[in-house]
Amino acid sequence: MAYINFKEERVATKKQLHKRLKNNSKLFKKMRESKTISNTYTPDKEYSYKDFDDKIFGEHHIKGEENFKEISNKDIVCSTFKNCIFENIKFKDCRFIGCYFIKCEFSSGGVAFENCSFFKEESDSIPSLNKNDNFSCDFKDCNIYGKFLNCIMSFSIFENCKITNSNFNLSDMTSSIIINSEFKMTIMADVDLTGAKIMNTYIEDLEFRDKYKSKMDEKTFIDSIKPRKKDRSEYEGLYMVYETLANKFKENQLKNNFGEYYFLAQRMQFKTLKPIPKIISFLSWVTCGYGERPLYAVYSSLVIILIFAVIYLILGIDIDGQLVNFYTITNNFNLSELVEYLNEAINLSVGMFAGVGFNNAQPTPSNFMTTNIEMLVGVAMMGIGIGAITKKLIR
Repeated sequence: MAYINFKEERVATKKQLHKRLKNNSKLFKKMRESKTISNTYTPDKEYSYKDFDDKIFGEHHIKGEENFKEISNKDIVCSTFKNCIFENIKFKDCRFIGCYFIKCEFSSGGVAFENCSFFKEESDSIPSLNKNDNFSCDFKDCNIYGKFLNCIMSFSIFENCKITNSNFNLSDMTSSIIINSEFKMTIMADVDLTGAKIMNTYIEDLEFRDKYKSKMDEKTFIDSIKPRKKDRSEYEGLYMVYETLANKFKENQLKNNFGEYYFLAQRMQFKTLKPIPKIISFLSWVTCGYGERPLYAVYSSLVIILIFAVIYLILGIDIDGQLVNFYTITNNFNLSELVEYLNEAINLSVGMFAGVGFNNAQPTPSNFMTTNIEMLVGVAMMGIGIGAITKKLIR
């Protein structure tokens, strides 16, 4: 019966983010001071161990990717890029180790990263056996219009970033964290999102164009999306995003995750429906949570039993030959008698709902139709509840 606890996942993601920022800061400071790194890297003299402020990388005027300025085969180590502009530039076969991109603009014709790495896994400390640094890059307050092709972006951090018209293709984004950001017109293709966390991020027009399969696992967490405009167009867009995510989890055999995002998709679709479909959707929601909340059937059944108990009291029930209805109760009001009558009405309602008949209290002729309706509703609710439970157990 497991489902995603968004509150717990958010707390865990914040702790993970804090730990990662602390680890990156520690390694960055150590490496900047010593300016030493393993022999597998050759820090580029022009771009490594430097702080770039208000610098423009690339060329002005919008150009096609084939005309981008290209920087290739560079190891860019422990540098900070603050208020920098990257435009019409392509990084190919480059490795970014522990770099910070703060308030940077990846704009104009866009920025392409091909066969690049933003992650250093191995440790330089001795002994290094079974030790990993997991030293990653941080993007903070950036506007990104980019293409990431066959890149290693594990453990990367995107914080307060706007990612627009961007493409992530054949890239490894395992355990990456995207928080307080925006996705707009984003395409992912054959991306590894195992362990990735996307929290408090507004996602608009997300599309998967897989030739093989984008990977997700139980640790992959994508937060619910808070509507902004709250109009029909936005609700339809968010419905499509949730449906896309649900189908992707289903492809990865993560049926509980699929169920959770399917539920969110249906709740968002509900806000776009016309009256009659909306009523049907509402009933599906309150009775079983679109098949994803079996406990809803229990709650709904209890409410239905109480509602019919009140109806029986209003229309009248026969208790040991005594007629009790709204008028007899109000004319001679007595709290203890009201509690007794209500108890008898609830007993009658439970019996009718479960289809086992009645005990002391009996329905009056004016209530026969009501009892028939409650029995039919009870049969339907038991079927819905059993179906929802069976569905979850099979998963």
